[in-house]
Amino acid sequence: MDSLNLMNGQNCVYKSRILHEEKNCYRVKIESDEVRAVISGKMRHEALVPSELPAVGDYVMCSYEPHNCSARIEKVLPRISHLTRKVAGDAYSEQILASNLQVVFYLTSLNMDLNLRRLERYLVMIRDGNITPVVLLSKADLVDKKIIGAAIEKVKSVAPTVDVHAISARQTETLEGLKKYLLPDSTVACLGSSGVGKSTLTNSFLGHDLQATQEISEERDKGRHTTTSRSLFYLANGCAFIDTPGIREIQLWEGQSAGIDELFSDIIALRLQCQYSNCHHQHEPGCRIQLALSQGCLDEARLKSFLKLEREQAYMRMKVNATSRRQQKDIWKKRSHAYRRGRKAEWNL
Repeated sequence: MDSLNLMNGQNCVYKSRILHEEKNCYRVKIESDEVRAVISGKMRHEALVPSELPAVGDYVMCSYEPHNCSARIEKVLPRISHLTRKVAGDAYSEQILASNLQVVFYLTSLNMDLNLRRLERYLVMIRDGNITPVVLLSKADLVDKKIIGAAIEKVKSVAPTVDVHAISARQTETLEGLKKYLLPDSTVACLGSSGVGKSTLTNSFLGHDLQATQEISEERDKGRHTTTSRSLFYLANGCAFIDTPGIREIQLWEGQSAGIDELFSDIIALRLQCQYSNCHHQHEPGCRIQLALSQGCLDEARLKSFLKLEREQAYMRMKVNATSRRQQKDIWKKRSHAYRRGRKAEWNL
């Protein structure tokens, strides 16, 4: 990475990139070195929400002395794109999974049931982040061609504009078609459930076994959960590749609905043709969506998925706005109290 070589006391300030994050510990790439890094106290104090803290793929400004063993992260530079979701559990907070991506490979295994509703949720998340999705049907060596063809048709039925590839890490020729996405100076990430082959694919691109993998479980005929944290690796041609742990819970964060608008453009077009603008698409006269259902032109499960995702994002926006107001009020109250305590201490001198 380019260094700015600005003196900050005794330290130089460098433009760096986050390679690894785990429990507030980071590893960053500073020029040709990989260095352990921590967040500066000032940055941690000024961060109003967790999403303002560094994530894998972020470009950051670090103060660093080459003879020291660690750097200090001072600032996160603006993100051009990001993968984000609601944090797991009951809290209403945004979690940045990775940032500054151009392409995301969503992996789903061909030797397990293809869940179209989960696929839709992932594709909405990826497109909301301003990233290009690519669907990879992994472990193609374990099934016959009829199953592969049927799976590709299923994916195309809900995402006709998304590229789909059937791959197998054991059949390297199936990976050739992915090289067009692995461009120099680009960043690509892998997403998917545990055991679908993300780490195996990462090792294939790296050319050696850097990420730990496990054999398929004989009892369940599926891979085992191996990766526990997000990591960025540089391939030989300069492409950055991010491996991620399996996601057990994916709740969408409130967004601009770009993903929903693109993935469900057919349903949105039908909705605009309804006789009434406030149509609930149940039993109202002149409802084009109900007409499409009755004619077999629209899948009812797909419609339910669309309505559920819309309700979920609307509810999330409401909760996030309320939570954000409360959090900012608490933060500024604490800062005001700290300021007043400081002023009082000065008066007593």
